[in-house]
Amino acid sequence: MSYCINPKCKQRQNPGDSERCLYCGTELLIDQRFRLIKPLRSLDFRYNTEIFEVVDDKGTRKVMKVLKSQESKEIELLEREALTLQLFSHPGIPRVINDLFTVIPEKSYRTLHCLVMQKFEGQNLEEWVKANGRISQALALNWLTQLVKILDEVHRSGFFHRDIKPSNIIIQPDGQLGLIDFGAVREVTRTYLAKVSGGGGNDTGLGGQHEVTVLVTAGFTPLEQINGQAVPQSDFYALGRTLVYLVTGINVINLPTDQQTTRLIWRNKARHIKKPFADLLDELMAPAPGKRPPSTRVLLQRLEHLPLKLKFNQVVTSKQFLISLAILAVPIAIGSYQAFSLARSNYYFNLASRHINEPEIARKYYEKVIKYNPKDSSAYNNLALVCQDLRDTKCVIENYEKAFKLRPNNWQGHYGLGNFYEDQKKYDLAEKEYQLAIQGSDKAVLAVAALSRLKNRNNEHEAAISLALQGLQETKDPEIQAALYKDLGWARLKQNKLGEAKEYLEKAIQLDGRTDASCLLSQVEEALGEKDTARIYIEVCMLANSTLPEVLNWRQELLDRILKK
Repeated sequence: MSYCINPKCKQRQNPGDSERCLYCGTELLIDQRFRLIKPLRSLDFRYNTEIFEVVDDKGTRKVMKVLKSQESKEIELLEREALTLQLFSHPGIPRVINDLFTVIPEKSYRTLHCLVMQKFEGQNLEEWVKANGRISQALALNWLTQLVKILDEVHRSGFFHRDIKPSNIIIQPDGQLGLIDFGAVREVTRTYLAKVSGGGGNDTGLGGQHEVTVLVTAGFTPLEQINGQAVPQSDFYALGRTLVYLVTGINVINLPTDQQTTRLIWRNKARHIKKPFADLLDELMAPAPGKRPPSTRVLLQRLEHLPLKLKFNQVVTSKQFLISLAILAVPIAIGSYQAFSLARSNYYFNLASRHINEPEIARKYYEKVIKYNPKDSSAYNNLALVCQDLRDTKCVIENYEKAFKLRPNNWQGHYGLGNFYEDQKKYDLAEKEYQLAIQGSDKAVLAVAALSRLKNRNNEHEAAISLALQGLQETKDPEIQAALYKDLGWARLKQNKLGEAKEYLEKAIQLDGRTDASCLLSQVEEALGEKDTARIYIEVCMLANSTLPEVLNWRQELLDRILKK
């Protein structure tokens, strides 16, 4: 079967070997490469886009999105989707196969804009739940972790998705999830934040606020997005609602809400989801964005500790535990103070983690953790990091020293102190701490990458190369690998070995889309005479998020060169 791309065609199905549509005469081989095999959703006139499974001239199946609308805003959204997808490098995000192109069907005034992407094999989660029913707690935790890691790639690149829902998530045959439909993706820029806060823009949206392309999916879109004020945490709301659908098997629009709090009432439909996990889902769906987790990084940390909490919850709520508790009442009473102190310490540690982006509040909670458990070296490490944000040098040094007394080979502490000294531009002290971290543990690959970066900054490029190669042998983490490949590329650029530099920097970008690697690659491409390619990486260097001092220096150098011209 071969489908006609012309949305006005009255009979769009054709035999698979036809060259032109038997009804309207439109060519069936699109862009001389792609043949439309079947629609991936109903061909409804109410949709502005049609989505097809296609096969290319090599027999490989892809997905083609066809925009029917002639509105400039709709075309701009599709162009943005194509450009944005090219910035990501994650197996859970589809790749763009070729640049956006246009098609004008036979006897039609309408231009169709087409985007071809990688096809994820499998079902979307809405279809999967309809076929298989609600999911278990273990599978929910697995899927939520996968989705947050995908979102981490999106958010760290300076974007957010804005249309997360079960039908936009594909479960592949190997159990891995893929997030699709980036047509609503939005870049987080100062201009955008000014618009959503009412500080700028031209288009007036709801309530007198400045609207920024409002996209709404009933049941999954938070109020701030409906009001044209979406923020990255809006993705967390939709993610929480998606998980509720998965664990209840009920469409969220059919679940009741609390009249006073507007929160979803769902736990009675998913009693297999234990309180710690349910609390996290409710936090994701908090009505106010500020009450949701502040970032994907914080959320991943919470998910890392969640299995232990669930295990603890399962034990303390079991009948066997309650019987044992009654039998051991006397010895438990004797040790009750210690148990209470440890419980309070854990409680305040969790509170501190939730407020990690609010250093004054986090500091207060970490100090309470230490009050109830003065032997918690991790609390001293974290308090030192918070004090670093608060620029309290004395607090930083004192707490790292206390952490080292408890655990002399505390590589995380030495790595954190090295970061602190580097921020203070005390590079000799930073290098010493990074070396202590490396000596303290073979897991201190972060310190290896940091030291390699310092060596490059100090023009000790051979030492940087040696450290980076060592680190690559010790880690399979793509983010750390990207940093190490970037350091290799940096060193080879300074040694004028441009071919090797380009290869390493491209690997870094493929693994983690690093801004600093793009800055360096722009220099390599310019040195190779590839000005058009260099210009692309210069744009990424200038616009993508980064606070690294070398990136700021490279940006300033670029601006100085532009101004001199």
